[in-house]
Amino acid sequence: MSRNGPPAAAPKRARGKVRVVKSDQKRRGKPEPAQKRGAPPKRRGAHETPRPRATPDARRDPHARGVADPRLRNAHGERPERKPEPADPAPRLDSEARLRSQDPLRVGDWLWTMREGSERDVVEELMLAGKADPRGVGPALVASRAAPGKAGDRLELTFARQGFRVTGIARAPVLAELASELVSELSARLAGAETYALQVFVPDSTAGNLLSQRAQELLLLLTARLDAALPGAKRITDPERSLTSIPLVQVCLYAPDQAAAGIVPTDQALSLAQGGRARMRLSGDFPSRAARKLEEAFAWLGVSPGPGELCVDLGAAPGGWSWLLLERRARVIAIDPARMDAKLMQNRRLQHVQGSAFDFAPEETVDWLFCDMAWRPLEVAEMLARWARRRYTRLLVANFKLPMKRKAEMVQRLRSVLEEGGYASIRARQLYHDRDEITLTARVR
Repeated sequence: MSRNGPPAAAPKRARGKVRVVKSDQKRRGKPEPAQKRGAPPKRRGAHETPRPRATPDARRDPHARGVADPRLRNAHGERPERKPEPADPAPRLDSEARLRSQDPLRVGDWLWTMREGSERDVVEELMLAGKADPRGVGPALVASRAAPGKAGDRLELTFARQGFRVTGIARAPVLAELASELVSELSARLAGAETYALQVFVPDSTAGNLLSQRAQELLLLLTARLDAALPGAKRITDPERSLTSIPLVQVCLYAPDQAAAGIVPTDQALSLAQGGRARMRLSGDFPSRAARKLEEAFAWLGVSPGPGELCVDLGAAPGGWSWLLLERRARVIAIDPARMDAKLMQNRRLQHVQGSAFDFAPEETVDWLFCDMAWRPLEVAEMLARWARRRYTRLLVANFKLPMKRKAEMVQRLRSVLEEGGYASIRARQLYHDRDEITLTARVR
């Protein structure tokens, strides 16, 4: 065959056609032919009733499909009965409306500070505690009519950094006038005090941090004027928890011309750091920033492992927590499938078990159990509860990663799991160096 010959003939089409009967068409779920354009609509017979249509809720809810629209009526003129929607077993807290509240701060309110973005968590936590009318009063600020717990007890809120009862609110455009109003209020309440501590801070928010310089100037004015008004009282700048409780004066500058003041005893305060911002500064070649979280936890607790105490570190790699424990000359068993920092492995007091924390069991009772695992919080809590039931440890310090929503409810569930496992004296706090997580401490009963 030559190259310039005629083209090959195209293959012939099959002559037969596949017939689809109408019954097969319906069985296969294919729609009927569309009605011709301009033709009058088909009329239903008198015996036919309108097909019930699904409501918008039913279209969204796959479990409610086939429910008739209640606006339609059947052949007898009656509305079809609609099935009730299942109740939410854990109804959402109405925190959004409380955060949008424009109710200003008042004398007698409790003022709570937190990181910006955690206002909803504090509001929901106060609502779960049964406290009346928690509401947002500004970025990183929440107010409530009461404080959790009994009067005289240490304040305990997971997502708040600091809290105090507002005894005075000063409003003045000039900083010197603002200081004068605050001094007249505070000097009357500090009359007779031998020692007190003074702190002036701003909310931990984008807008609040712009007032930091103004807060420092207000601190200098208050310091000089309170020293003159209270010549017999000793003022300290860095309070520490001790057996002797002293008044801790809190001044929150939440606007250029507005400040709230209150006094809380040091043994009842949420934090002794200014504004609850406990910044940890560590020296040395530590493997990760997680070491700062544990250092802040020790400052919050007021106690840490001593030399020779046996500690287990679950989820240890690369070794931030283990490094801090070794710095305190403790013995450490680090559990993690990943590798530890090479410098830590040279320490004789460190033993690395390269395996899963869920499968590990100690050969003897340990003094401290530490846990910082990026895993589902309830499963981690169940695992830690087994340690308490089997008396594997005496003390617990754990960091839990929380979901993006309903964090306050998750903290309650974690507490319940650990209490059922045998832990007591459970405390939880979102520390300054925590992100979307909390640090929880407890001891075995």
